[in-house]
Amino acid sequence: MVAGECLCGAVRYEVEGSIAGAWFCHCSKCRRANGSAFQAGAVAASAGFCWVRGEDRVSEYRAASGYRRAFCGTCASPVPLRVEGTTYVWLPVGGLEGDPGVRPTHHIFVGSKAPWFQISDGLPQFDEHAERPRD
Repeated sequence: MVAGECLCGAVRYEVEGSIAGAWFCHCSKCRRANGSAFQAGAVAASAGFCWVRGEDRVSEYRAASGYRRAFCGTCASPVPLRVEGTTYVWLPVGGLEGDPGVRPTHHIFVGSKAPWFQISDGLPQFDEHAERPRD
């Protein structure tokens, strides 16, 4: 089991089972939402996900483009978000405690990455979205 929480600790969650994949997203929306060059994200099966506390504090932003972001209404830290139309939940890797047992395997949306950031890890890079797991 892997646990995670927001910065202030008001929202806590657990994931039982394996995390299916992890990546770095360089899209402008993730960069703006996190104030960083990229966001580390992962997915896990929804069936193994549960809120431990603070689900009532989770707020969601939905852009006209369809981009969604869930965050703690108190400290604004990113928190998990169910991926619509799938049986997956998106996880902000930075909020997980300990070793989640998975390592990022690729970079997505490098076509719009920050011009001041150099990717130097040798992982595969995709200009847009990479193939995602299917149900």
